Amino acid sequence: MNLERMIVLVLFSFSAYGADLYEYNRPVRALGMGNVYLTFVKDTDAPTLNPAALGFVSGISLEIINLGVGLNGYESLSSYRQTNSVSNASDYDQFFGKKVWVGGNGRLALTLPNFGVSVYDDAKVSLILRNTAFPNMDMTFFNDYGLVVAGALPIAPLTSLGIAFKRISRWGGYQTVGLSTIATGNSAALQNEFENKGVGYGSDIALMTKLPGLLSPSFAVVWQDVGSTAFTKTTGNDAPPRIKDNLQAGVGVNLDLPGIDLSAGVEYRHINDLGVQIGKKLHTGVELSLPLIELRAGSSQGYSTFGAGFSFLFLNFDAAMFKTEAGEYPGQSPEDRLLLSLSIDLSVDANFNFYSKDGKKRSLKQRR
Repeated sequence: MNLERMIVLVLFSFSAYGADLYEYNRPVRALGMGNVYLTFVKDTDAPTLNPAALGFVSGISLEIINLGVGLNGYESLSSYRQTNSVSNASDYDQFFGKKVWVGGNGRLALTLPNFGVSVYDDAKVSLILRNTAFPNMDMTFFNDYGLVVAGALPIAPLTSLGIAFKRISRWGGYQTVGLSTIATGNSAALQNEFENKGVGYGSDIALMTKLPGLLSPSFAVVWQDVGSTAFTKTTGNDAPPRIKDNLQAGVGVNLDLPGIDLSAGVEYRHINDLGVQIGKKLHTGVELSLPLIELRAGSSQGYSTFGAGFSFLFLNFDAAMFKTEAGEYPGQSPEDRLLLSLSIDLSVDANFNFYSKDGKKRSLKQRR
C-alpha cells in the first residue's frame, strides 16, 4: 500500500518508547525560553501550571481560545511521504530509527483573584520503526481531556499557597505494533491497539513568593500530580498509564523599564525522579519584551531553545523551536520540536478596564 497513506492512517486513527520526561500543558511561551515558566505564568496558565500564582491575580481574565500544534522529525516525515510504495520488508530499512512526533492542544480558562478554572485537551502521537530483523513499530498515543479547579490562599506577606484539583479522562498508552498489522491498512485493527481509556483524579500544590525591588525576584515550588495520578479503566483491556508526579522549583527576576521588560529564570524539575540525570532536569531562559513582540532564548536539558511572540489587542501568537532529550542522558538522542500557538485573552481590572497579562494597562507597545 502507499506508505504515505499508511502513516496518515496510523496518526489519524488515533493511535515510541523513550526516556523523554513526560510533561503536559507547558505553554509555547515557556518552551521558547528554555522551558522556564513557574514564576512567569500568565493568569490563565496558573490553574494548570502553578496555582499559587492565583494569589497574585488582581483582575478577571478569560481565555476564550488557546490552540497549539507541534511536530518533530520533519525530514523523517518528508522521507515517508516521498516513498510511493513498499513491496517487501527491505523497503522499510530507510525508515528505521526515524521518529515522527505530532502534538496538539486546546484550552479554555477563567481566572479571578485567588481562583481559577480551566478545561483542556492535550494530545500526543509518536511512532518509530525498530528492529530490522523482526520489524515492529513502537507507538505512543495519549489524549487527555482535563478539568482543573484551583485556588490560592495568602499565608504570609507576598507569599501564596495554591492547590488545584483535576479530573482527567485519558485515552491511549504505549504499544508495539507488528509491521504486518500496519501494512494491511486495517484501521480497525490499529484502533484496537489503543482502546484503553480511563478516568483519574489528581491534585497539585504550590508555594510562591514575590519580593519587591528593582528586579522583582520571585520563587516558586510546584508539586504536580501529587503522589501520581492513576486512572480507573473505563474501556479496553487495561487502564491507561498513570501520570507520574513532578516536583519543580524555580526562581525568576524581572526588570521593568519603560516600554521594555527583561525576564530571566532558572528551573529544576522532576526533582523527585532519582533515576534521571540532573542535566535533563535543568532549564534556564530569558525573555525580552519589546513593542509588539517578545524574543526568547534559553537552555533546556543542555540544548538551546528559541522563541518569539506577537500580540495585538487580544490576539496572541507564539512560536518555539527547541530539542527534547529522548535518551537517558543529555546529548544521547535529541529530538527537534517546532510548536505554534494562537490564543485570545480578555482581561479586566477591578474597575472593568482592559489590562494586559500582568496587570498593566494594555497598549500596543507592550504585550504584558
